[in-house]
Amino acid sequence: MKKTVLTIITAVIISQAYCQDIKDRYRLMFYNVENLFDTIDDPNTADDEFTPKGSRAWTDYKLRNKISNIYKVIAAVGEGSSPDIIGFCEIENRSVIEMLIIQTPLRYQGYEIIHKDSRDRRGIDVGLIYRKDRFWPLEEHFIAAVLDDSGRVSRDILYTKGLILNGDTLHIFVNHWPSKYGGAVATRPLRDSVSLTLKRVTDSILDSNPQANIIITGDLNTDPDDEVIKDVLHAVNYSNRKNSRLVNMTTAVYPSKYKGTHKYQGVWSCIDHWILSKSLIDDSPNPTKTSAEHVHIGDFDFLTEEDRTHQGKKPFRTYVGFSYNGGYSDHYPIYIDLLLYELDTQEKIDN
Repeated sequence: MKKTVLTIITAVIISQAYCQDIKDRYRLMFYNVENLFDTIDDPNTADDEFTPKGSRAWTDYKLRNKISNIYKVIAAVGEGSSPDIIGFCEIENRSVIEMLIIQTPLRYQGYEIIHKDSRDRRGIDVGLIYRKDRFWPLEEHFIAAVLDDSGRVSRDILYTKGLILNGDTLHIFVNHWPSKYGGAVATRPLRDSVSLTLKRVTDSILDSNPQANIIITGDLNTDPDDEVIKDVLHAVNYSNRKNSRLVNMTTAVYPSKYKGTHKYQGVWSCIDHWILSKSLIDDSPNPTKTSAEHVHIGDFDFLTEEDRTHQGKKPFRTYVGFSYNGGYSDHYPIYIDLLLYELDTQEKIDN
């Protein structure tokens, strides 16, 4: 009995110490920006439709408007301060990211870029920007999964490992998994391949350090309850967070709080995810963590328009079919806050 009471008192003291020593908050964002192409024809990719003479008549004016729109989304998510780390997908190349962080007020925030051209047929990539006074990369790699016997590979998974202000380490993975174009069942093996590749990497990290802080984000092109998330990646719902090394924080707010991040043929889904290692969640003793109330989908009014075909609302897109609509994306952004606590000297050394 005395031992039980002592354990409870110790836990309370530790909890209070952390509550009293909040050092900072980090806001992380992910956004599928839907076809952020430059206007120049790349002879090595199928990007012709996004050129001035292509089927979408993609001009400098439309590109600049798209860049301006993306900045507005980032500003809205930042709520007066720019997010610390932002992952993107459906960007054509580094130059469009440079336009975003140089030709908008983001130029005052000191963002740096992590990006590599992928082998995607259309030339769309994942990328990441970070505030160089708030995140210090130690490593970066681009991981491709082999999709079939022909040797065809997926779009890259961007991986970076870096330090944050309290001295803790984050392992961040930015994803854009194969779509369901061609049928959900027929394309399932493609997503399985990427999920299994990602799991092998995260398992390696967690086997080496069970308290590693892993953040998986991106457009996984499937809902949180899909078998590829639960049975291949082994990311459990938030309600089962005690039972797995990876927890899908998206399920803490979807569908209870938000309708989703994407709407297709009148049906909402949440295909953009935050999946975290258990060490980052709730009552973990780790100095960096989050909880359900810090997970958000940016379904802002200005990102939303009437769905005249299927009723209700939908994301305000740049194009509807091949007709220019002047909007933002077919996805809503997602964002999450991490609470940072002071890390003692020994923990910094051990980390």
